[in-house]
Amino acid sequence: MKILYEIKSILYLLSVTLFVILSACSQNPNELYEGKALRIAVVGEPPVIIEEQVRFSKITFDELANKELNSFDAVFVMGENLRQASERQYADVYLNSKIPFFFVSAKSHIPFTVKETEFDDSWMWTPGENYAAGVLKSQEGDSLQDWGFGLYNDEKTEEHIKEMYSRIFKKIEELNL
Repeated sequence: MKILYEIKSILYLLSVTLFVILSACSQNPNELYEGKALRIAVVGEPPVIIEEQVRFSKITFDELANKELNSFDAVFVMGENLRQASERQYADVYLNSKIPFFFVSAKSHIPFTVKETEFDDSWMWTPGENYAAGVLKSQEGDSLQDWGFGLYNDEKTEEHIKEMYSRIFKKIEELNL
């Protein structure tokens, strides 16, 4: 009987420890980007953000394919444009860019960087998945760096989306160092 009590106590202690560890890993929903000024090209409607030092410039797909993008720190492709962004002629743009691309409302960069993969609703965000995916060709080789950005507690609220953008801005600044 005493052994059973000790096993239950150990399991309870492990459960509490695991809960504390997982809670500590959660993102702070009030985290703001306070870094340097950023200039970001956007295919689609620019997002609503809190940060004043981040400026967006709308571009079209024609400009995306033909314009020198190095004057920007990154490119955002917004959710309403993901289907067109996955067309095979744009994959080389993403794969050869010297700045990162972020696909908002997409859980992965795969339909944009793998020419044989078509974008459909299965690549859109769902709770438990990334809300935005980023990609950049590594300057050290031919490998691809990629990132996923989820929403706090997997809840799609305006506040949580703004916090996710703050984390993306931090990643962009980190890449530009």
